[in-house]
Amino acid sequence: MLENKISHSYDGLGTFFEDYAPMSVPDYQRGFDWNQSHVEELWEDLHYYVEKELASEEEEFFLGTIILKSPATEKDRYQIVDGQQRLTSIYLLAIVLRDRFKEIDTNTKRDVDTIFLNSYDIDENRSPKFLGNQKIRDVLKHISDDKWDGINFPTKEDIGIDGRVLSPINKKLKACIKAHEDELDGSGSFEKKYDDRRLKALLRVLRKVRVITLRVSTDERAFYLFETTNARGKDLEPGDLLKNHLFAHIKTGREEIYSRWDDVVENSAGRLTNMLRHFYYVQNKHVQKKELFKKLRKLKNASKLLEDLESYSEFHNLMHKGDFNMLENYLLEKLNLFESNEYKDKFKSYYLSISALRFFKTEQAYPLLYACLKRLSELLKNDESIINDNQKKKLLRDEIKNIFKAFENFQFINYKICGNKANKIEKPYAQFAGMLYRSKNAEEFLSNLETVYKFLRTNVNSYEVFRAQCTQISYEDDKMLIHYIFHKIEANRIKKEETKNKDWNLVDPIFPRSKTLNWDIDHWMPRILPNEKYSDYFDAYDSIVSNDQVDLIHNIGNLSIMHNKLNQKLSNKVPCDKLEYINKNKKSNKFSITRYLDDFDQVVLTDPGDTHFKESNIVSKELLNTENEKMKKNGKKLAKFKKHLWDAKSIYARSGELAHELFHSVFAIGDGAANFPKITSEKLSKFKK
Repeated sequence: MLENKISHSYDGLGTFFEDYAPMSVPDYQRGFDWNQSHVEELWEDLHYYVEKELASEEEEFFLGTIILKSPATEKDRYQIVDGQQRLTSIYLLAIVLRDRFKEIDTNTKRDVDTIFLNSYDIDENRSPKFLGNQKIRDVLKHISDDKWDGINFPTKEDIGIDGRVLSPINKKLKACIKAHEDELDGSGSFEKKYDDRRLKALLRVLRKVRVITLRVSTDERAFYLFETTNARGKDLEPGDLLKNHLFAHIKTGREEIYSRWDDVVENSAGRLTNMLRHFYYVQNKHVQKKELFKKLRKLKNASKLLEDLESYSEFHNLMHKGDFNMLENYLLEKLNLFESNEYKDKFKSYYLSISALRFFKTEQAYPLLYACLKRLSELLKNDESIINDNQKKKLLRDEIKNIFKAFENFQFINYKICGNKANKIEKPYAQFAGMLYRSKNAEEFLSNLETVYKFLRTNVNSYEVFRAQCTQISYEDDKMLIHYIFHKIEANRIKKEETKNKDWNLVDPIFPRSKTLNWDIDHWMPRILPNEKYSDYFDAYDSIVSNDQVDLIHNIGNLSIMHNKLNQKLSNKVPCDKLEYINKNKKSNKFSITRYLDDFDQVVLTDPGDTHFKESNIVSKELLNTENEKMKKNGKKLAKFKKHLWDAKSIYARSGELAHELFHSVFAIGDGAANFPKITSEKLSKFKK
């Protein structure tokens, strides 16, 4: 009977690590796989409870259930059957926290070490309290040592693990530790660095975090308990509570309410809680998940709440999976933003931005965009200062393209390429959404919109940060990103030519990809040289494939997008043959010849003349011709050049040129960028009463 008995306790984490150490994760368990988003979810709770702790407000933080198999002998450890992901992350956080106390408070550092990390005998011999999954166990043991410097992860010489196996383990644990460090440094969802007072409050919170501990004595009982606790039900989410609230307070038409609520859930695209948070941002301000239901039910009466939620859910659905026709219907029929179809030619640019934001997985911008569109719609109908002024109406409607463009550009640079943490913009975006939605008139709306634009302009990453990441883009990492980038480059180059039509759209769009249009990614230097007759390229090819720092064959500098018919003609040809064929067919209607294919016609400078280039610079012939034309008009010395064979230097040069063009021309966004949206004082003055 004792073998089947389940012992249980309700413990604070401090007590848990004291009572059940030493603990280990059995070898049969899957590996540690918490990523940045998991850590951010944990920290959302931690920040909340630290605030409560500092305000001396008691509120219990429950972390869930931990299942342990009791040791069979005194020499054995408790085995963690369920809970290793949470406990490993907490253990890593304790390592980071101990490191923070090393300089500011030695006694507290010792407390962190002895409460969570290590046990010591009378001779001060160390025994880690927690040994993770077999894969990470040796690394975890190494970095849990109080003597670890917090920077240098173990090498194969330190722990005897092959470097190829050790590297991904270190990378995984580094990422988790870095995510914890960012939260403490104010680089995560919390905007200020944790000082001594806040760090001590965090330690108190961690000690008090509650878990239900279930202990069994056999593997069979442990597996049964694991399956039972993980298969039967889950905690009520804010959406469940809100549904009950609506049914309790809307007394009539219950079948209709069922149907309307089901539509809201369907529109949430499987992200109901996230959608509810974003809805609250628009209506008020930022809110944490734990307080979401309480805040929503106080927002307004149940009937009005459901009505407004339906409106937001339609937009949420559009942003997640709407097609062009859905966008058109939403702008013309749902919001009545336009009185006729005069703006329909601009809807393509709106839809491209929506497709891009969807591709970037940038939901943080959605409530802000909704607030803009919804408020604009209401102002155009109700603001007496503009109702009869078509010029003002046009100025406001023209801002829609700028709004979408602003967020597309900013999110591309900071998040899609530079990999910034999305939670860094969650709070300011939420603040801006509420601010725009509450704008009293057109003047205040535009003034608030300029506040948003200024935030984007001043918070965009530097060119140096962008260039470092952009020049590393690889065919093997993200093929859709290659399609998107070359669509934007091509559209930008065409736009410069088609000066009379600023809203020119590609006839055959490269992005989003269409089922009826096939664009292929082409490697300018082929992955394999075709045969011996191309011996002139042996050295150039070798300079590309032998590079041990960057996979240059797959690097963006060696890539282009072609219509599949053209790509089939050029299949596996060497660069000079490709270029010759393209130049012969440039004026033909047989193929779509994109402007960026000119990049591959490269030269090397023998004399830079008065241009800004340097001798031996490798540049595209078209770029150099443009520069020489400027020199000629100004009576300055022209650059001289000679043909260059496509090689590793060519790829480096082109990836750099692409990064420069993308940052300074295609996605220009900084305060000095001429084409980035800005509400000028002159424009604002037109709306002053």
